[in-house]
Amino acid sequence: MPVQSRIAKACAALVALYLSVHCASATLRLTPITHGNAARREICLTFDACETTKRAGFDAAIVRTLETTHTPATFLLCGKWMESHPSETRRIASNPLFEIGSHSYIHPHMTRVSVERMRAELTRTQDVMFRLTGRRGKLFRPPYGEYDDTLINVATSLGLQTITWSVVTGDPDKHVNARSIVSTVLHRSKSGSIIIMHVNGRGWHTAEALPQVIAGLRAKHYRFVTVSQSLK
Repeated sequence: MPVQSRIAKACAALVALYLSVHCASATLRLTPITHGNAARREICLTFDACETTKRAGFDAAIVRTLETTHTPATFLLCGKWMESHPSETRRIASNPLFEIGSHSYIHPHMTRVSVERMRAELTRTQDVMFRLTGRRGKLFRPPYGEYDDTLINVATSLGLQTITWSVVTGDPDKHVNARSIVSTVLHRSKSGSIIIMHVNGRGWHTAEALPQVIAGLRAKHYRFVTVSQSLK
């Protein structure tokens, strides 16, 4: 075969390979982290502190339980909540058992706002966090668990990993009692599970359920880690 023909065939093959890779990557969906390392018998307890224009609360009993049982946890904090609860924010951030991350500034439906608003929600929250605690978060949990490629890309550009969850306790529902929360967590948790709960006073029976959740999972030989520890 002439040299020119071999070169032409090689070029055609390279073009075909490029197009196949390019087209495949164009259809990829960006997805958040939903669970930690499934190869290790670890559980991640996470607590959202949501706040909109309406002031939210703080369930100190949750933090006390985590502290007295020496249980690591990850807190995803809204910027507005941190501004309303500066001492509580500092308390959580100062404990080496805990890590803190972003939950946006004022908990909007992030996929319905502009890219500029997405970026502002995240940068403002990071700035509030740094002002109060001297650090910035590395994790971002989208409000309502709503995300799209644009949001994940914006978060990534700001150095934030987007996370959601794998086990839903349903604790913002007043009708979900402590027994139901405990049962859900103990039956659905697996190695690497990320469990979502709330610390802003809207987890109506979370503090009541938490001691049994911790004891029950430890009885199943799980250890607790932060999300970042599980992802290492």
